[in-house]
Amino acid sequence: INLNMNFCGLDLSKIPQQNLGDWTVYIIPVLYIISTFISMRLTTSMQAKAKKKKDVIELDADGKPKADDSNEVDVAMQTNKMMSWMMPIMSISIAFVAPLGLALYWLMNNILMIIERLVLDRILKEE
Repeated sequence: INLNMNFCGLDLSKIPQQNLGDWTVYIIPVLYIISTFISMRLTTSMQAKAKKKKDVIELDADGKPKADDSNEVDVAMQTNKMMSWMMPIMSISIAFVAPLGLALYWLMNNILMIIERLVLDRILKEE
């Protein structure tokens, strides 16, 4: 079967690591890297906003402050922060050894996720 693997002038079957002399194979991975860090910044800023809202003292039924579980929250935040850096690094390394079609899939996923987060943040802010 003869499949046309061209998308906007880029051959999606090319692998960046095997085509070092062709600068066009780096367009999609570079856009993917940029979108990954934008997505990461949006996620961390949303988590910071959520933490600020949670920092308000909550009272139980007796009117006493609830037990403080901030240590567990801090550990989860540190884990999320580490994963938010490690996952893009792993994905970037895979994007350079896999065909461009995979990096294009991840790029489109990131763009749609960024749009979704911005729209949901705006909707939740209005409420």
